[in-house]
Amino acid sequence: MRLTALLLMLFLPFAAAAQDRVAMVIGNSAYEDAATLDGPRADAARLTEALEGQGFDVTTLIDAESAAFKQALSDFAFQAEAADIALIYYAGRRVASGGQSYLIPVDAPLAPASALRREGVALPALLRAAGKARQIRLVLLDNCHAAPQQATAPLPPPEPRLGTLVVTSGEVGACDESGENAGLFAETLAEVVAQPEVEVGAMLDDFRAALRSRSGGSLSARRFGRLNPTPFFLGSGDGEAASGGWSDLNETQGQRLAELAGQGDTRSQLGLAVLQSDPDDPRYDPQNAAAQLMRAIETGSAEARYQLAQLYEEGRGVEQDEARAMQLYRDAAERGHAGALNDLGFIHLQGELGQEADPELALDYFRRAADRRHPAAMFNFAAMIDDDKVPGRGAADAALYLYRALRAGDGTLLGLMQEEPRLFDSDTRKALQRKLSDSGFYDGAIDGLYGDGTQAAIRAAFGMEAGALPGEATEATEETPEAETSETSPIASETPQEEPDQEPTTQAEDAPEINAEPEPGVGENVTPVLRPKQAARE
Repeated sequence: MRLTALLLMLFLPFAAAAQDRVAMVIGNSAYEDAATLDGPRADAARLTEALEGQGFDVTTLIDAESAAFKQALSDFAFQAEAADIALIYYAGRRVASGGQSYLIPVDAPLAPASALRREGVALPALLRAAGKARQIRLVLLDNCHAAPQQATAPLPPPEPRLGTLVVTSGEVGACDESGENAGLFAETLAEVVAQPEVEVGAMLDDFRAALRSRSGGSLSARRFGRLNPTPFFLGSGDGEAASGGWSDLNETQGQRLAELAGQGDTRSQLGLAVLQSDPDDPRYDPQNAAAQLMRAIETGSAEARYQLAQLYEEGRGVEQDEARAMQLYRDAAERGHAGALNDLGFIHLQGELGQEADPELALDYFRRAADRRHPAAMFNFAAMIDDDKVPGRGAADAALYLYRALRAGDGTLLGLMQEEPRLFDSDTRKALQRKLSDSGFYDGAIDGLYGDGTQAAIRAAFGMEAGALPGEATEATEETPEAETSETSPIASETPQEEPDQEPTTQAEDAPEINAEPEPGVGENVTPVLRPKQAARE
């Protein structure tokens, strides 16, 4: 791909789409191997109503049997991949066995342990189902803890990846009609969810405080994991999406953010730093932004290191220091920060910040960031595969990373595929068509010609249009022939391994008209995208 074409793509006007939100609500009451619980049915209905009022697309399961429960989670995982926020609420029994927590379908036996493991739903399955949502992943467990022999304290979940938060009722009886506080967890949660224009982090704080207050201190909401530093606002209470971004905080919300930052809340420190390091925000104060980030670093925050590296690179709020910036980028990368890994890839590819150009090292950074589902890094790695710069990887691998970047919400890639699809190698384009077909988005010819049908499939995979679940084909118009003709050949592929950590993404709403250009000539390669701050300076 030609660099000039890509640079143009960086500045195409893509409007931000409404923040897509999906939820799964499960209420299990009529157990075959245990006493019936009346509460979960009502709790599930209450949460469904509240979430739908905030614009969530809600899947509700009542008295889910094992097979239906597991299939619904599989379908939800596909749906969540193209959403900004994915929320799972479960009301019912949860059993601790063999060091694992199991959610209990109504037909699952509580003993023996082998049957429980086979028929129950382990907590990590819920984390995986919500795990590819683009910004926020919430798992809310309103459960009774009835082990086969005796009641047990809940086991903590495995440490979720950044952007995933598990909230669980902290006491036996929270969902049991015989308990003093029956239904209080769900009732309180539904009320705070329905608040207008509430930020998710603030919503959860309000929920925990309200639950403890209403129960006289007998109930608590235990939290595991961390939200990512990007704010997410629920809607206005009438199903309409609210704006998002720290700059969109109203005066009261901004004051609360500053108060929480002063109290040492890391996420609030990061948010305040974003506000204060933005020259276009009236609260611009880069010196204090740097101070907030330095305090957040003391808690081990990789994001704080990444943001502070940008300030040192550009000399905002601190004296410009490229060596210090590089150290902070490396420190953040060592802690698994996908954005830092991607930036280091570009730095070493271009030879920036005092570094000599090192394409092999750049490739390794791009790969590591891509396997953490960083959207730009997935595109960058695909670009280098397409340019034959990755030994052992071919067109199918490039297409797989391009598909994953689309699903992760890479608006730059979406625009590129709409404006300049033929800048990718023909085999890569065919392989992407094949991947779109395998995922149920496309049923046209595998010919590398990106007409209306392929473009509609690309938009659907991105999430701009409703796409079918895996195995279901969407309608696609017949492809419009282009000048190039070629035959399809079999492609062997090694599936890349997915690792955690996804960064916030930018969405696009309206796709431009197709403006295809001739196939690039020999030696014209796809170029990795610029880092956002570089693009802003061009």
